[in-house]
Formats: sequence, C-alpha cells, structure tokens
Amino acid sequence: MKPSDNHPHRPIIFIAILLVILNLVSACSPTTPTIIPSVTFSPSATTPPDLPAQPSPTQRPTPTATLPPLGNQGNPITIAFILPQLDTQTQDAIEEIALFLADHTGYYIEYLIYPDFETLSAAILSGAVHFFWLEPLPYLYLHQAGSAEAVLMTNHLGVYAYGVQFMAQEARGFRSYFDPETNQSTVQSSQALQQFSGTRPCFLQQESLPGYLVPSGLLATSSIPTLEPVIVYDYSAIIRALYIQGICDFGVSYALTGDPRSASNLQQDIPDVQTQVLVIWQSEGIIPNINLSASPTLPLPIQHKIREALLDLPDNPQGLGLLSRALRYDVEALKIVGDVFYQPLRSALAPLDLNLEAMLLETPTP
Repeated sequence: MKPSDNHPHRPIIFIAILLVILNLVSACSPTTPTIIPSVTFSPSATTPPDLPAQPSPTQRPTPTATLPPLGNQGNPITIAFILPQLDTQTQDAIEEIALFLADHTGYYIEYLIYPDFETLSAAILSGAVHFFWLEPLPYLYLHQAGSAEAVLMTNHLGVYAYGVQFMAQEARGFRSYFDPETNQSTVQSSQALQQFSGTRPCFLQQESLPGYLVPSGLLATSSIPTLEPVIVYDYSAIIRALYIQGICDFGVSYALTGDPRSASNLQQDIPDVQTQVLVIWQSEGIIPNINLSASPTLPLPIQHKIREALLDLPDNPQGLGLLSRALRYDVEALKIVGDVFYQPLRSALAPLDLNLEAMLLETPTP
C-alpha cells in the first residue's frame, strides 16, 4: 500500500534532518572575529548617528564608480582602535573623538574598532585604515612592512618614552652607576653592565620590552654573556628574588615611569627593600608609549590637518579624558614625532634579530 502524502510524521522527520545538516555545515564553517560596526561622522554633526550595516572593515568593497575625494561623504577618513570586548564607555569616548575630528577638520570621519592586533594589522596592510593607535612592537612591524608612519606620541605618567633599569642586592657588591638625586646614570651601559658577565638574570616573559627584550639587547650590544635567565611572573617577584638572594644575580624592570621597588606590597613586606636592592644602571627613555600612526599613502595635507586637530584635543575640558578612555591608557599630553623617535628602541633590539611577524601574529604569512 502506498503511504499517504499527508503522513503526520513526515514534516517532523524532514525538519530533524534539516537541523542535522545545518549543524554539520555550521561546525565546518570557519569562525571570524567579531568586528564592531563602524560609524561615519559628518562635519557639524550634533549627535552620533545610528549604527549602519557595514561591510567588514578588513575588506572594503571595490567601488563600481569613482569615489569622491578623500574626507568627503562616501569616502571618509578612517581611524582605528583595538577594543577586545565591547565596552559602552570606551565606545562612547571613541565616538566623541570622531565627532570632534569631524567638526574640527570638516572631513567625514569613520571610526573602526577591531578585537585584536591581528585583525587590525590585516586591515592596515590592505589599505583599509588611514589612522591607527599602536604600541611599540606593532609599530616597528608595520613600519617595516611600509604601512605605518608615526604621527603623534602620547605622554604617559610624565614621559613620552620610558626606560629600563638593572638592579642587584646590595650585599652582592656590584658597583652602582646610578645617581638617585639626579635620577640618571653616570656612565654608559657598556661600562656599567660588564660586571654582570657570567651571572644569572631574573627576567619577565620573553614578550616584555622592559622585562626581557630591551635588557637582553643592551647586554648583547656590549657582548656581555649571561647564564640562562630565571623567568618570573612580575617585577615584584624579581625584586623579592634579588632581596632573598640565591635565585639570580641581577634583575631588570621598567624605569622613568615609577620605581617598582616602591610598590605597596613590597614596602609592607620588606620595608628596607630600597636600601637592599639597588639600581645599578638606568637607561634613558628607550621604549616609546602608544602612538598615533598614519598610512604612508595618506596625503600629507590630510595627515597634518588630523594631527593638528588632535593636538587641540587637550584644549577641550574632557579631551584627554576621552582619549584615555578610548585607548584604555592614561594620556597626559600629545606631541608630534616621526619615525626617528623609534631609533633608540631599534638600536637596542637590533642584536636580537627579532621576527616581529611571528611574535605578533598567531598565523604569520609563510
């Protein structure tokens, strides 16, 4: 007997099979990072516009007609930020900055938010972004790739670039070449650090500029061999290791933006830490703070106009506060810099022959 076309279980079976197929397809589909939709701000806009449906900022569509001049409606200037997780307060600050730039330049401004450096760098390398905020190693990588030029530098904790310091237990008898009254070293690193030849350092993880890379580069520049380092989890641990002795002979930390020996937990546990753990040598500012970079393909008049508008941001009562919230980084001032500002860092890292692409990207190009 032929089954009826109106069999009551047929739709249920069909739906179940369809759901299984859809689940299998979903499981095989590659995941893509979430990118917050962009917003374009027109000059003299009074309130942020609604979020429009936008293509992924990492791959802008190829226009079928000639675009209007850059900065006009339909061809906005883009400025990118990294925001790992959606944060309303941070996004609001980014919108206010974009609106400020639109009003002060007359350009249409579009902000783009990326979840991490990997997706941002892909957009930068493809030419989809005009301005972007970068930390030191990402900047060196993108500049080397011909895709970034430093425009502005942020002042953080009173400096535009911070340094490193080498420390040791007073009882070890190492000679200090650091004057705490002037907060400066009295000799060059090659002379001060020779005494660490054949000794064991305490370092942080290998990705840390002040806690590993720059000190290693300075030692290598002066051909000072050391034993295999002890890797610890923070600067307080380095200082504690030096204080109790027997773990490592010298340690390193950041400098010029504060003294890790004055941390409250150390002062409470070992009040004499600053007389027992001495600064042997301290560098000048080697490591730049977060910068604003521009695409080298951006016309200079546009670059200069955006730069000057951002330099006016501190005149706004909430300007630096907005920038600090947008970057999640305390910004006290801005100044104009060029790529030459990074030369001390490049010189310090040169002996290490770093593969920046492998360090910064999870899936470097072959």
